[in-house]
Amino acid sequence: MIYLKIWLLDYHPSFNSLDFNDYEDYRKVNDLLSQKQPLAKEWSAVNVKIVDKGRPSDILGRFNGALAVSSATKEILLRHNIDNIEFLPLRTDFSEEKYYLLHVLNILDCIDPINSKIIRYIKDDIAEYDEYSLSLVEENLLNQPMFRMKLPNRNTLLSYVYVSDQLMQVLRGSIQGFQFIDIWDSEVSWRQAEEKYERMCQQIDLSLSQTFDFNTAQDYVTKNVGKLVYSGKWSIKADKQGEILLGTLKIDGEYDWITPLYYPPVILSLTWGIKEKKRMPLLSKFLRF
Repeated sequence: MIYLKIWLLDYHPSFNSLDFNDYEDYRKVNDLLSQKQPLAKEWSAVNVKIVDKGRPSDILGRFNGALAVSSATKEILLRHNIDNIEFLPLRTDFSEEKYYLLHVLNILDCIDPINSKIIRYIKDDIAEYDEYSLSLVEENLLNQPMFRMKLPNRNTLLSYVYVSDQLMQVLRGSIQGFQFIDIWDSEVSWRQAEEKYERMCQQIDLSLSQTFDFNTAQDYVTKNVGKLVYSGKWSIKADKQGEILLGTLKIDGEYDWITPLYYPPVILSLTWGIKEKKRMPLLSKFLRF
């Protein structure tokens, strides 16, 4: 049996991104991308602007299933002979760098409707699936480096681009400022992954040497740059500029870090803590009694 692994490829909200200059251009592009057919012959470049966050990126946004990408991303994909994709040019006034919409035309009917996690039924035979807890049909994924997925019993696509493990390794070593999300593994079901993830979160909470509220957690990381404070799947830390980053635990044990525009309300009420027992004496001055 061949081992297969599928990743969701996406932009990262903490890195530079692109946006349309004009809402009408955005609406027009969105309508075109809804057609699920090649667009190169009828495409007319539209103006975009950069949302500068001070962190360069080669994948700068997602629009109705198409990814905004740099010329570096385009070159990598062409060099590796990825089929059934097209690059729709975007017009920029802010840089000599060229940007494109990566339009993926390879559509797979590969979702196993019986074994995927269902959120609810819309109609008797039409379900809404958890996009991150899918069971996929293995034979439909062979030799498919980049694709989109069709929902079962519907003429509707999920709004993401997916890549094979082999292509993920190539992109990870070649471009910057994006994210991969582990979607499917031929050896681990979504149920097993959920159970493992829950155990990981529980183990983190059990490992905390001292706990406190969110305000104290903010104080601690601000005054101890680089140190982490944990709560289940969440973690926070401060960078060298004193800005607090929010991390979400991934199944591989690493954290996906973002600079939050706001904190989800649930985070504010959680119990937080540290693992480093050696730092305990330094923490007392931050605790509120």
